[in-house]
This record gives sequence, structure tokens and C-alpha cells, in this order.
Amino acid sequence: MVTRIHATPEASGTPVALPPVILPKPDPRRLRLQAVLLLLWGLAAFGVMFFARDLQSLQVYGWPLGYWLASQGVVLVFLAIVLVYALVMAYIDRHPLPDAPTTAVVAAAAARPARHG
Repeated sequence: MVTRIHATPEASGTPVALPPVILPKPDPRRLRLQAVLLLLWGLAAFGVMFFARDLQSLQVYGWPLGYWLASQGVVLVFLAIVLVYALVMAYIDRHPLPDAPTTAVVAAAAARPARHG
């Protein structure tokens, strides 16, 4: 069931102030992981294309290496990126940083009444 909260105007016609939402600071490990995997994705996607002529001279089982990387290799790299992201994020979720606020602290801060005036 979805509950919607509507701010109804007071008698003076001004809307009711909703309590501030306090978001936790992003974990720097998450940001680093996303940056590294995005860089790897870019290298896999555009690196093969950039070096396509050089890769065509190398043969793997009678086929040019560029063919193997374009047809299978890059797809496997993308799948590996998704797998690494899922595993590392699960680890980060299980082992938060010591100075990161807990969800109870964030929920309590968000539940504080709004200050008027």
C-alpha cells in the first residue's frame, strides 16, 4: 500500500513545512569502486575499437583477435564488471565505515519536527 503525504496549507495560506531529510554522506569506497569500474567499462568499450587494426594482425584459433574481443571478450568484461560490483557492494554493505551514521540515527534526525520561524 502506498501512502502519500500531502502538505496542507495552514489557515494563513502558507504551506506546512515538511521536516528536513538528512541524507548520510556517501561512502568513499562506493564512489571509488564506481569510478574504477566506469573507467574499465570505457577502456573495454572504446579500447577495442581504438586498437582494432592492430588487433586484426593477431590470430587466435585462425580468427583475428579483434573478432574475438568484439564478439565475446567485451561482453565477458561487462559481465565481470557487474559481478565485481555486486560482490564488492555486498561486502561494503556488510562492513560499513566506523564513522558512517546508522540508519536509526538518520531516521531519528529525519523525524525531528521542523523549526518554524
